[in-house]
Amino acid sequence: MKKQPLNDLRSIICFCLIAGSLLSSLLFFAIQLRLMRVEVLRDYGEGHTLWMSQQITNLTIAYRPLDGLPYVIFPYPPLYLIASKIVSLGIGDLLLSGRIVSLVSTCGLAALIGLLVFQSIPRSFSRLWRLASGGLATSLVFSTASVIGWASLMRVDMLGIMLMYAGLAVYIRSGKKRSGQYFSAILFVMAVFTKQTLLSAPLACLIFGLFAYPRTTIRVYSFALLLGLAGLCICYWLTNGGFLKNILNYNLNPFSWEIVFAQFSSHLRLNISLKLLLSLTSLAALYNAKSIRRNGWKQFILLKSSKPYSRAILIGTINAALAGLLAISIGKMGSIYNFFLAWDVSLCLLATLYLFRLLATWHADHPRKKGYRLILLSSLILLFVPSRWVISTVTEDFSRQIKEEAQLVHLIRAAPGPILSDNMLLLTKAGRKIEAEPATLSFLTMANGWDERPYLRLFESSYFSLIVTTPLMHAARYSPAVVSSIEKNYQATGSIGSYLIYEPKAAKRHPDGSSNRPSLFPSVINAP
Repeated sequence: MKKQPLNDLRSIICFCLIAGSLLSSLLFFAIQLRLMRVEVLRDYGEGHTLWMSQQITNLTIAYRPLDGLPYVIFPYPPLYLIASKIVSLGIGDLLLSGRIVSLVSTCGLAALIGLLVFQSIPRSFSRLWRLASGGLATSLVFSTASVIGWASLMRVDMLGIMLMYAGLAVYIRSGKKRSGQYFSAILFVMAVFTKQTLLSAPLACLIFGLFAYPRTTIRVYSFALLLGLAGLCICYWLTNGGFLKNILNYNLNPFSWEIVFAQFSSHLRLNISLKLLLSLTSLAALYNAKSIRRNGWKQFILLKSSKPYSRAILIGTINAALAGLLAISIGKMGSIYNFFLAWDVSLCLLATLYLFRLLATWHADHPRKKGYRLILLSSLILLFVPSRWVISTVTEDFSRQIKEEAQLVHLIRAAPGPILSDNMLLLTKAGRKIEAEPATLSFLTMANGWDERPYLRLFESSYFSLIVTTPLMHAARYSPAVVSSIEKNYQATGSIGSYLIYEPKAAKRHPDGSSNRPSLFPSVINAP
């Protein structure tokens, strides 16, 4: 097939895209290396995930029901937790290991999206052109706000999303090849066993496959179902049924449509709106009304499925639509922007495919060349303009937080008896036993999924010798009944930074005003 030549201007644009992609990748990596080495809690879920990874091989604790201490839910399947623990065997630091797994997964994800774009573009175009488009896709992933914020956190998402998009890439590239489809099914199952809500890509391939090659699709997805059921049965057997109870029965949160609208509105301002617009345009450019009327939808899809570029747009669009729908679950109490990750990455893929098409149809003698030039260059500039949130994230100074957490760790080490904190990393650093994880217990209680009376009795009996927490009403990490019980049975004796220190009232005062033991925190360091 004759290759389409590049004119000088488009060659310059391609070289600029490749150079810009390398620069943005290096900048992203430098930022994440800095963030990864910060030994403080960068996200509430890191402390919880760290503890789960510590305990994942302890089957007396992992996925156990909430019928006694420790009151800690395992809301995710085990793959990421096991991977982090394996990496820690060589590194020694479990938090750093978990962050490394996430960062490596993020880099793998960006490389996969770039490689998929490179391989989807017809070979009639020059390698330089295809490299530039692949580099653009990679740098778009690295410049996405949600990816920047989440890439080096000890959370399950990035490994799961990388596995899911690996499955999507293999499926798109495989076409009718059964071996490739079976391999993609294995990757999809692994993604679900990392985070159970990563379903957009497998469902997109299923929908597309039922139109394009139904018999093969039924066989492949039957295999995937059997593989998933086998893994489920093993987890169920090892945990005496606790696995299903934790990831399903205990994974309940109150839901609010107001939060959904607020989160989507906020998120679309983080350079996502342009990606969404370009993604919609990529589908519109593929749409052919005459062909659909003449041949019907099924035949239209069959015709398009024979070409990797068209197949990537069709499956990518279905995946983006489903990922956007699944992102509605951000309305659950306690959810944040990681629920947008799969959707954001799908938009990076589609936006790049359209920008390639725009560049491919831009000729020096085109009557609308000025309009093409304006759209292309303005899109490239706007796509990489960082938001205020991104700037604040990458420039955040952690020195004060490091100092505060060091003081808190010293205080917790000195305290006798059980300790409760909504920063589980502090307890881990201090070598203390984790007795409860407040936030998921609060959400489960407010969703009427658990009777918290045994948990409340711990506060009524002053079981915890110390409670180190952010303000009790912050982010609903404690249910109203727990807040009331803490305020009734404990008193604030001081604060360090944003953390309040509570000690039992009963152990502190006698009727004559004397105390049977000195306070662990005799004075307020920083006024609340």
